[in-house]
Amino acid sequence: MSFGRRRSWLAMMLVLALVRLPAHASSSVEDKSEATRITEIALERDCPGCLAGSVLTLRSDGAATYAVTGKSRFGSDTKVSKGSVSAADFKKVARLIVERGFFGLDDQYDDSAIKDGAWTTTRVTRDGQDKSIFRRDGSGAAALRDVERAIDAVKGKIEFAPKISEK
Repeated sequence: MSFGRRRSWLAMMLVLALVRLPAHASSSVEDKSEATRITEIALERDCPGCLAGSVLTLRSDGAATYAVTGKSRFGSDTKVSKGSVSAADFKKVARLIVERGFFGLDDQYDDSAIKDGAWTTTRVTRDGQDKSIFRRDGSGAAALRDVERAIDAVKGKIEFAPKISEK
């Protein structure tokens, strides 16, 4: 193969490689940009017979709030605590939310025969729009449970003040 043909062949291979690259890179960029559009993540837990529920809220600006919600019938008060979530932790959870297809999951997972029991609501705000998913008694997609575990893991890293006992 002559030098000119070899250069043409290499140039053509380079063009083909570059033409194929954006297809893969764009989906990665789309996933990253979709995750960056998430501004708030909240996880609420409660049950009819519980003395208190809880609401954890994480914001992309670093604010974190943890509330233990009181119930008047049990004489318990709501207590709110504040902390900071790292940008890296927030981004990690936001990417997981996108990867697990949170926005495509059903809005509710529960057994219509069960009217009682513990429940969880996961809410994510993206582009100013909320997507909430309610589930009762451990029902729901594995992807949703993965997201909840990731949120709980981040909660464990945050130092809230004042410290609140959940009991």
